[in-house]
Amino acid sequence: MVYNRFREVSFLLYLLIILIGASPLLRATAPGADKAPPWRVGYAEADITPAPGQAMMSGFGRERHAKGTLSPLRAQALALEDRTGNTALLITADVLGFGGVSVDALRHKLKKAHGIPPEAIIFAASHTHWGPAINYRMNMAIGSVDIWYLGRLEETILKLAAEALAKRSPAEIVYGACEVQIGMNRRRPDAGGVIQWGVNPEGSYDKHTPVLSITRHDSPRRLVLIGHACHPTSMGPIEKWSPGYPGAMREKVEASLKDCRALFVMGCGSDAKVVYQDADRSEYVFANAPAQSRAGGIKLADAVLRYLETGNLVPLSGGFRASLARGALSLQTGRNRKKIEEMAFDGDPRDYVTWWARQMLAYPNDIDRQRYEVQAWRLGTLTLVALEGEVVSDLGPITRSLTSTESAMVIGYANSCPGYIATAQIIRQGGYEGDTSHLAYFLPAPFDPKAEQEFVELVQQAVEGLVTTERVEAERGE
Repeated sequence: MVYNRFREVSFLLYLLIILIGASPLLRATAPGADKAPPWRVGYAEADITPAPGQAMMSGFGRERHAKGTLSPLRAQALALEDRTGNTALLITADVLGFGGVSVDALRHKLKKAHGIPPEAIIFAASHTHWGPAINYRMNMAIGSVDIWYLGRLEETILKLAAEALAKRSPAEIVYGACEVQIGMNRRRPDAGGVIQWGVNPEGSYDKHTPVLSITRHDSPRRLVLIGHACHPTSMGPIEKWSPGYPGAMREKVEASLKDCRALFVMGCGSDAKVVYQDADRSEYVFANAPAQSRAGGIKLADAVLRYLETGNLVPLSGGFRASLARGALSLQTGRNRKKIEEMAFDGDPRDYVTWWARQMLAYPNDIDRQRYEVQAWRLGTLTLVALEGEVVSDLGPITRSLTSTESAMVIGYANSCPGYIATAQIIRQGGYEGDTSHLAYFLPAPFDPKAEQEFVELVQQAVEGLVTTERVEAERGE
């Protein structure tokens, strides 16, 4: 009798052990279950180099048609999911800048297909000046859009997003930032104002170089997202597709780390260019050839690789939140129709300024405020702020100072690229970034100096939106 009762108890204990091992619910609540990786991360990439004759090159105010490929252009998708299922997508691409309508359309389709809200989707352009024209809100002289290429690019991006989401793998994310400088400011003060395109060693340069390192269970096991704030205009007059120095940086990092893919995002560096030291003149000059551009990318990669070995990178273990602030930046009063007609009819047909005027007559644009949005993400102790447009160097540190977390990084050239986003001081000084760049972006006038304060307020709204979201979730017990 005692022996039979012992056998029954032993059988029940054995059955209970089997059930505990087999039940996902019990395993999730068992001791040590919370030590599972805090993220699931997916990745996908594609070659987006246009076929011969398929698209015009974009980046300078002159006729440019690619006659080959120096290095392939790349689009990459990064899908992030936290423990509670909150999901985000970061799409990077070797293009000058996205157009607002394309971003709106892609976000619309991604939300319908995957349920991801707009605030959780960022599009980041590398801003290469040897890529295809895809932003039809620019001056056509900067590069007229081939809508059929743009359509295929959008289809590719949607496929990459779906693939990255399908390939999410348990992952750990660490973050840090190092100080790197591969270029210098291109605005040199002078008694008469500003010398444009003049190397200014004393000028503003945002050295802050964010590094997001991801270790996954699946291949590619290592993903490294690197940001830097320097204009990719260093390839010279070649007419071949190339990502510029960001591509060289990616290649070096991927060759140095096992089973690794590298991603690049631009920071706030629209008034900075890659430089090299001229041996004959013993001074710094702007890079203007593929080898000089590549040297800049390798210098950046080497600094990041050293930092990955010795730097203090912090694990990001918290959840994901997103916020989006929409508003507008004020413009100055534009030219009247008579002046525009003079520029259009008397101007040199090889000058992009003439084509701005003719385009303005064909498609009148008399807005006094430009739509602008700021996006903010919270990944644990890191705040990431995505800024539209070509943001000048001084606005990088200003944006980071407006966040409240231990770490902050800024992505420029994110989502729509409506023009140069400058400080009030630069706007008052004039020059390309503060004045004439509006002609490249088909704006009726330069930004008003008060646009800087409007910019700051939008950054504050986006960052405060993260706090509001966190408070609402806490009240709901999420």
